[in-house]
Amino acid sequence: MTKYILIIVLTIPLIVNSQTTKTEVAEKISKRDTIVIVRQIPDENVLKHYHEILEKTNSQLSLWWNPFGVFVAMLGVLFTILTIVAAFVIYRQSKEHKELIQKSLEEHQVALDKLIIEKNNQLKIYDANLDKSINEYREKLNNESNENKEKIEEFIKKLEEQKEFVDIQTHTYRHSGWEAKDIPENYAINLNSNFYGRIVLSEIGQSFAIYIRIVTTDNKQLWLGFAGNNGNTTPFKSRDEFTSQQTFNEKEITINENIINYFRQGFPDYKTQPVKVINVRLRASNDNRKDISYSYKIT
Repeated sequence: MTKYILIIVLTIPLIVNSQTTKTEVAEKISKRDTIVIVRQIPDENVLKHYHEILEKTNSQLSLWWNPFGVFVAMLGVLFTILTIVAAFVIYRQSKEHKELIQKSLEEHQVALDKLIIEKNNQLKIYDANLDKSINEYREKLNNESNENKEKIEEFIKKLEEQKEFVDIQTHTYRHSGWEAKDIPENYAINLNSNFYGRIVLSEIGQSFAIYIRIVTTDNKQLWLGFAGNNGNTTPFKSRDEFTSQQTFNEKEITINENIINYFRQGFPDYKTQPVKVINVRLRASNDNRKDISYSYKIT
């Protein structure tokens, strides 16, 4: 009995030691496997993400070669080509349009030059005929009675007045009503500058007015006017306007005034003088709105 007890006592430490060794071995094995597993987990995640990146990259690269990608690329190229073609067509049309306009302007200029030459020739012929008529009627004066002489002299005077308007510089307009018709002008004035006007009424007694707007040496703008058949014969005078008024018993009225002298008559207190005509204004009565012919020139 004692022998068995001794054996058991001696065996227990061995068993315990054996169990301890097995436990340590198991713990070591467990730690090593854990380390391997821990190391493998990140590696597997990295590989997984890497594979995903490669797959996405490959899929994106493959878009260039799939039908949809090729179609989009072709559309881009086609759009670029069409843009270039459209720009070229627009440029070509614009160039042709400019050339057509330039050609049209040149043709109109040639036609205008021909018209001016023709008109000048006609004016020269008309002027020569007036001179011839004036000379013929002057020759008749010596052989006519006093009563006829007065009529012939009056007729010669009208011919001479008409001769003043045989000029390319004459401007003619038709106007009616009191609403002003303004015509921009740009005439330099000197001591010898004259204003010639001819008004042809539709009926005797029809009222009219024609003005010139002048600029003085001190840069003031004033109106000089001529009016008729408005019931007044007293000149109209204001701070910036002077207009003579007269009643006429004929349909054709002529005006021939030296601008400087007329300015002195209307504005005697001014120390300056006119240097330019910048505007001509036409007016007529609202009572009789038939057209009136206004012709004028400044020389």
